[in-house]
Amino acid sequence: MSLSVESITSWSDPDVDDVTTLVRLLGHDADPVGMRERLERLTPEAGHRTWIVRDDAGRAVAVAGAQVTWAYASDEPTAQLLLLVVDPSARRLGTGSLLIGTFETWAAEQGARRLSAVSAAATDSAHRFYQKRGYHDSGVRYTRIV
Repeated sequence: MSLSVESITSWSDPDVDDVTTLVRLLGHDADPVGMRERLERLTPEAGHRTWIVRDDAGRAVAVAGAQVTWAYASDEPTAQLLLLVVDPSARRLGTGSLLIGTFETWAAEQGARRLSAVSAAATDSAHRFYQKRGYHDSGVRYTRIV
Protein backbone atom coordinates (compact mmCIF):
# COMPACT_ATOMS: atom_id res chain seq x y z
CA MET A 1 0.00 0.00 0.00
CA SER A 2 1.35 3.42 -0.93
CA LEU A 3 0.85 5.95 1.84
CA SER A 4 -0.11 9.55 1.34
CA VAL A 5 -1.89 11.95 3.64
CA GLU A 6 -4.78 14.06 2.43
CA SER A 7 -6.08 17.11 4.27
CA ILE A 8 -9.83 16.88 3.99
CA THR A 9 -12.54 19.51 4.38
CA SER A 10 -15.29 18.18 2.12
CA TRP A 11 -16.85 14.90 3.15
CA SER A 12 -18.26 12.30 0.75
CA ASP A 13 -20.62 9.66 2.14
CA PRO A 14 -17.99 6.89 1.76
CA ASP A 15 -15.41 9.01 3.62
CA VAL A 16 -17.87 9.65 6.45
CA ASP A 17 -18.64 5.94 6.63
CA ASP A 18 -14.91 5.09 6.75
CA VAL A 19 -14.20 7.64 9.48
CA THR A 20 -17.21 6.39 11.46
CA THR A 21 -15.79 2.86 11.29
CA LEU A 22 -12.35 4.10 12.37
CA VAL A 23 -13.74 6.05 15.33
CA ARG A 24 -15.65 2.94 16.43
CA LEU A 25 -12.29 1.13 16.65
CA LEU A 26 -11.54 3.41 19.60
CA GLY A 27 -14.67 2.18 21.36
CA HIS A 28 -16.81 5.22 20.64
CA ASP A 29 -20.45 4.91 19.72
CA ALA A 30 -20.63 6.63 16.34
CA ASP A 31 -23.08 6.70 13.47
CA PRO A 32 -22.62 8.28 10.02
CA VAL A 33 -25.24 11.02 10.54
CA GLY A 34 -23.70 12.21 13.79
CA MET A 35 -20.18 11.81 12.44
CA ARG A 36 -20.96 13.99 9.41
CA GLU A 37 -22.34 16.70 11.70
CA ARG A 38 -19.17 16.58 13.81
CA LEU A 39 -16.83 16.59 10.84
CA GLU A 40 -18.60 19.56 9.28
CA ARG A 41 -18.08 21.56 12.52
CA LEU A 42 -14.38 20.72 12.75
CA THR A 43 -13.21 23.09 10.02
CA PRO A 44 -10.02 25.04 9.40
CA GLU A 45 -12.02 28.21 10.06
CA ALA A 46 -12.72 26.85 13.56
CA GLY A 47 -9.02 26.06 14.11
CA HIS A 48 -9.23 22.36 13.24
CA ARG A 49 -7.60 20.20 10.62
CA THR A 50 -8.44 16.63 9.61
CA TRP A 51 -6.26 14.28 7.59
CA ILE A 52 -6.94 10.85 6.14
CA VAL A 53 -4.83 8.13 4.58
CA ARG A 54 -6.41 6.05 1.85
CA ASP A 55 -5.63 2.49 0.78
CA ASP A 56 -5.05 1.59 -2.85
CA ALA A 57 -8.83 1.18 -3.34
CA GLY A 58 -9.47 4.74 -2.13
CA ARG A 59 -10.92 3.76 1.25
CA ALA A 60 -9.89 5.86 4.26
CA VAL A 61 -7.85 3.54 6.49
CA ALA A 62 -6.55 6.14 8.93
CA VAL A 63 -7.68 9.49 10.24
CA ALA A 64 -6.15 12.18 12.40
CA GLY A 65 -7.64 15.41 13.64
CA ALA A 66 -6.15 18.38 15.44
CA GLN A 67 -6.87 21.86 16.68
CA VAL A 68 -4.93 24.94 17.67
CA THR A 69 -5.79 26.48 21.02
CA TRP A 70 -4.61 29.48 22.96
CA ALA A 71 -3.90 29.39 26.68
CA TYR A 72 -3.99 31.90 29.49
CA ALA A 73 -0.41 31.09 30.50
CA SER A 74 1.31 31.45 27.13
CA ASP A 75 1.51 33.79 24.16
CA GLU A 76 2.03 30.88 21.78
CA PRO A 77 -0.66 28.50 20.56
CA THR A 78 -0.75 24.84 21.47
CA ALA A 79 -1.56 22.24 18.83
CA GLN A 80 -3.59 19.32 20.10
CA LEU A 81 -3.83 16.02 18.28
CA LEU A 82 -7.39 15.05 19.17
CA LEU A 83 -7.76 11.92 17.08
CA LEU A 84 -5.45 9.40 15.51
CA VAL A 85 -6.70 5.97 14.53
CA VAL A 86 -5.40 3.46 12.01
CA ASP A 87 -7.32 0.49 10.66
CA PRO A 88 -5.62 -2.83 11.53
CA SER A 89 -4.97 -3.42 7.81
CA ALA A 90 -2.79 -0.29 7.69
CA ARG A 91 -0.91 -0.71 10.97
CA ARG A 92 2.82 -1.40 11.20
CA LEU A 93 3.34 0.29 7.82
CA GLY A 94 4.29 3.74 9.11
CA THR A 95 0.74 5.08 8.75
CA GLY A 96 0.51 6.48 12.27
CA SER A 97 3.99 7.97 12.03
CA LEU A 98 3.08 9.62 8.73
CA LEU A 99 -0.01 11.17 10.30
CA ILE A 100 1.78 12.39 13.42
CA GLY A 101 4.52 13.88 11.24
CA THR A 102 1.87 15.68 9.21
CA PHE A 103 0.33 16.98 12.45
CA GLU A 104 3.70 18.21 13.71
CA THR A 105 4.47 20.03 10.45
CA TRP A 106 1.04 21.67 10.48
CA ALA A 107 1.49 22.63 14.14
CA ALA A 108 4.78 24.36 13.36
CA GLU A 109 3.10 26.24 10.50
CA GLN A 110 0.52 27.47 13.03
CA GLY A 111 3.28 28.77 15.32
CA ALA A 112 2.75 26.09 17.95
CA ARG A 113 5.76 25.01 19.95
CA ARG A 114 3.80 22.96 22.45
CA LEU A 115 2.17 19.84 21.06
CA SER A 116 -0.21 17.57 22.90
CA ALA A 117 -1.84 14.31 21.98
CA VAL A 118 -5.06 13.00 23.46
CA SER A 119 -4.92 9.27 24.08
CA ALA A 120 -8.31 8.49 25.55
CA ALA A 121 -8.14 4.86 24.45
CA ALA A 122 -5.85 4.18 27.43
CA THR A 123 -4.11 1.34 25.63
CA ASP A 124 -0.50 0.52 26.28
CA SER A 125 0.22 0.38 22.54
CA ALA A 126 -1.13 3.91 22.00
CA HIS A 127 0.90 5.22 24.92
CA ARG A 128 4.06 3.54 23.63
CA PHE A 129 3.40 5.01 20.16
CA TYR A 130 3.39 8.57 21.53
CA GLN A 131 6.24 8.02 23.99
CA LYS A 132 8.43 6.63 21.21
CA ARG A 133 7.94 9.93 19.37
CA GLY A 134 8.94 12.13 22.31
CA TYR A 135 5.54 12.76 23.90
CA HIS A 136 5.24 12.30 27.66
CA ASP A 137 2.57 12.33 30.35
CA SER A 138 1.94 15.90 31.39
CA GLY A 139 -0.80 15.65 33.95
CA VAL A 140 -4.24 14.28 34.45
CA ARG A 141 -7.38 15.37 32.70
CA TYR A 142 -10.61 15.14 34.65
CA THR A 143 -13.91 14.73 32.89
CA ARG A 144 -17.44 14.99 34.14
CA ILE A 145 -20.48 14.04 32.08
CA VAL A 146 -23.55 16.14 32.89
